[in-house]
Amino acid sequence: MFARLKLLTASPRGRRFVAGTGFIAAALLASMSIFATGPNPQPAERTEKAWPVSVLEVVPSPLAPTFTAYGRVESSNVTHLRTDLIAEVESVQVREGDWVEKGDVLMTLSDEELELDLMERQAELRQLEANLASTRIEQEMFEESTEHFRSMREVAQKKLERHQDLVAKRLISQGLLDEVTAQANQANIDYQTHMRTLADFPNRLAAQEAGVERARAQVGQVQLEIGKTRVTAPFRGPILNVFVAPGDRSNIGAILVDIANADAFEVRVQIPERFGKGMHQNLSSGRAVTATTEDGLVLHLSRLSGQVKRGQSGLDAFFELDARQGAPGTALGRMLELDITLPEEESVIALPVQSIYENDRIYAIRDVVPSSMGELDGASHEYRLEAITIERVGEAQAEDGQHRILVRSPEIRAGQKIITTQLPRAISGLLVEPA
Repeated sequence: MFARLKLLTASPRGRRFVAGTGFIAAALLASMSIFATGPNPQPAERTEKAWPVSVLEVVPSPLAPTFTAYGRVESSNVTHLRTDLIAEVESVQVREGDWVEKGDVLMTLSDEELELDLMERQAELRQLEANLASTRIEQEMFEESTEHFRSMREVAQKKLERHQDLVAKRLISQGLLDEVTAQANQANIDYQTHMRTLADFPNRLAAQEAGVERARAQVGQVQLEIGKTRVTAPFRGPILNVFVAPGDRSNIGAILVDIANADAFEVRVQIPERFGKGMHQNLSSGRAVTATTEDGLVLHLSRLSGQVKRGQSGLDAFFELDARQGAPGTALGRMLELDITLPEEESVIALPVQSIYENDRIYAIRDVVPSSMGELDGASHEYRLEAITIERVGEAQAEDGQHRILVRSPEIRAGQKIITTQLPRAISGLLVEPA
């Protein structure tokens, strides 16, 4: 070996190889020495993190759920006043936006043509009444002359009988008997004609009375049409549209004015689906559901829509509105912000939004003693989360103006502390530190 080293060191290349090998060996020995003589570190003990949370001590009690919604002022009775007259518009007393009372004159149509028609109908009526009176007088005269015609027939019949007896005795000629027979027959015909005419008088009178009644009805119809020339308000309310002006000529069926019934004003509100069932139950049981506007008007729920409209997720609710004249909040079509108050719910608590997890869960604080401490006096306590499944019954406004969620659960007890902090990974058993 020494001979080989001697040969390697004999050349410059060999000497460099030997020097490098020696350096690597020395480095390896130094590293092994450091690892062999260095300290042996112990792993640090890992402690569980306590999450700081704020808490609220709760007591279940009766509370009234409220929520905010937006509604539009409508009227369930909007009338389109039309006319069945063809007449010139003389005057218009209202404009769009005016409030009117029942019976107020809205506009006037010309009645000149109708007045002429009325005069003609009245003349026809007087003529028919005169004809009727004449017929009644004629009937009275026929009734008085009935006995006369009967007497004439009896006299002619007796005369005929006498002449027949004389002819039988050959005291008169047959020609004279024929003349008497003709007279008797004529008297009988006159009597029968008289009685037939007398029997027909009730029919003639009935027909003429019907004509008089028809004429009176025609007069009344024209008078009614004259009354229609004064277009009046059928109820109190605002004028929505006026479609004619003085000088226009109305047509049959043409709309003159649109007017809304103030007593039928209401606010249509779309109710979120989660409140629909409760409002149905309250309305069916007669429990009051109210809404308050920004102006302080208190409205009462009157009915719920029977169907969900296309594109909506909830039902429409209708709140009665007292449309006071001049109140800007009662203008049709206006959007109102309403605070809707439902009847009180039993055994509920009000929590901030941050307390609600996934819409159906909250967390209470559970005070536990660590198992490592045992049941020793003065032992440190740990506070851990305990999940509680809840039922959301509505919303409410706290006295400080903050929004609150009303929840209920049989697991909630009086004096229980509920966290009001939204933790990123809240689970049962999580260690927390209540503020």
